[in-house]
Amino acid sequence: MSDFNPVTLFFILREGLGAWLWLLAALALVLLAGIVFGFSRLRRAGRPARRPLMAATIMGAVATAVFTYLAPTWTLADAGAFASAVDVAIAVLLALVPGLTVASLVFTMASLRCASRTPRMPAASPAPTA
Repeated sequence: MSDFNPVTLFFILREGLGAWLWLLAALALVLLAGIVFGFSRLRRAGRPARRPLMAATIMGAVATAVFTYLAPTWTLADAGAFASAVDVAIAVLLALVPGLTVASLVFTMASLRCASRTPRMPAASPAPTA
């Protein structure tokens, strides 16, 4: 294990994923740029990030749960693949990839929508009569 370094990890990933490595790396950079852009638009608009973060958390958790349930089919395993806690943990870790992708897309869309809303104007009070 002394020669296990980032360069070795890169070549293992490149050999295992092939062209998918570059597609996934580009997708990760685009999603990261969307998150940063969403936060910057929210900050510029003076709006809190609570609502987009809650929407992203809920949708990401739902997507992770769905993909965890679909993990045996997704990985071409049989239906009884959840034999132990380790199998479930690995399925959840695999399902985090599409779950986090969904969460970052939802956050980007929700933050841009919240930032583009015009602030509510308070109701105008009637002018005093003299």
